[in-house]
This record gives sequence, structure tokens and C-alpha cells, in this order.
Amino acid sequence: MTVRDLRPDDWAAVRAIYDDGIRSGDATFETETPSWERWDAGHPELRLVAERDGSIAGWAALSPVSDRCCYGGVGEVSVYVGETARGTGVGRELLERLVERSEEAGYWTLSAGVFPENEASLRLHKACGFREVGVRERLGELRGVWRDVILLERRSRLVGA
Repeated sequence: MTVRDLRPDDWAAVRAIYDDGIRSGDATFETETPSWERWDAGHPELRLVAERDGSIAGWAALSPVSDRCCYGGVGEVSVYVGETARGTGVGRELLERLVERSEEAGYWTLSAGVFPENEASLRLHKACGFREVGVRERLGELRGVWRDVILLERRSRLVGA
């Protein structure tokens, strides 16, 4: 497996993995994949893909939590793994590399919001040093069901310590 920076020509594969996550109902409140332009603008840096056997098996990206300068070192993590690559270590490799790269870029806090039903994602984040900081009850409605979101965060031991 190789982890590398995401390129614009990866979008078709990244979009397909994102679509799969949307269809699962347990990955995001989104109901349709955004255009490349919208996704690209929302994830301006730190975007990775994992390649396995010549195909993109997953992706991870960091989004700024705010445009206020005091939050310049705080990012929100997204990690998506293709259906056929789940349980093979792709997600862990992506998240570990994203954490490493985020610290190199000066991030001191990473956050994630995960549906309680997405047990694999919760295990992954906790294995990579994230801790549960709370639950936002009935945060949003998805397909007629109000959903809770577990908030997780990881504080760098290198940046802002």
C-alpha cells in the first residue's frame, strides 16, 4: 500500500468511495457528493489517498474548523475507505499519516464527528490517539431520523504542548 497526496485526477475514485459512504447512511449527513470544486475548496490542504494494487482504496483529508486565526491549528478529519478495503489497515494507515502530516503543518488539535453506529470509525480514531469528548444529541436529521454525533479529538504532543 502506498499513501500519497491526493491529485485532482484522483477525484473519480475518491468520489466513488465518498458515494459509498453516503449510501451506507453511517458516514456523513451529506446526501450527495459535492462537485470537485466544492470539495476542493472545503479541503484546501492535507489530502491523502491510499493506493493498493494500483487502485485508490481510501482517502483522508483535513478541513479547517474556522477561518479565525486563533483556530489555525485546529482541523476536522475525514477518513473514507472503499468497501472492498475495509478491515485491511487502509484507514489506520491514512489516519496515522494524516496525523503525522498535520503536526508537520502546525496543527495542535484534530477533531472528528462520528455517528455512534459507525463502530469501525470510532475504533479507528481511538486507536490513533483520539478521545471521546462528548455527544451532540440529535444534531441533525438524515433520511427522516435524528442522529447523534460522537465528538472526538486528538491533541498533539508535539505542537502547542
